[in-house]
Amino acid sequence: MANIIPFSFRGALFSAQHDLANGGNTFNLSLYVTNPYTTASTVYLAGTGNGEVDTTGGTNYSPFALVNQAVVSTTAVASVDWATDPNWASATFTASFAAIYNTTTVDGTANRLVVVLDFGGAKTATNGTFTVAFPAVNTAADAIISMS
Repeated sequence: MANIIPFSFRGALFSAQHDLANGGNTFNLSLYVTNPYTTASTVYLAGTGNGEVDTTGGTNYSPFALVNQAVVSTTAVASVDWATDPNWASATFTASFAAIYNTTTVDGTANRLVVVLDFGGAKTATNGTFTVAFPAVNTAADAIISMS
């Protein structure tokens, strides 16, 4: 499977339901053992019944608040990236997917899905730091989310 940008993201973006500028909306990243999403998905699905990593039992997992997003726009590409790679210290869990979603309620809808990331297989931390490493941004096209 590959990364997914839900169809609803584009419409929500062009309808001003995502403010990706720093100081705009608030975004989180959640981790999943199995992927509950398709391109038709619209909102964040919480809980182990939806494949999310278990938040109980000393796993040291909860959705990660993304901060200090930076929007860059050139003549060919617009992108957004966050200042800090999501990480969980003293973590004990396995994840294969992540979802970035907008926690801000706009037009009566909270937790609008932005993108689903496929790790290409299970990644595990055992009482260590689990990090989702966003790509280094040398140009706008290198960002975790970019559109051309």
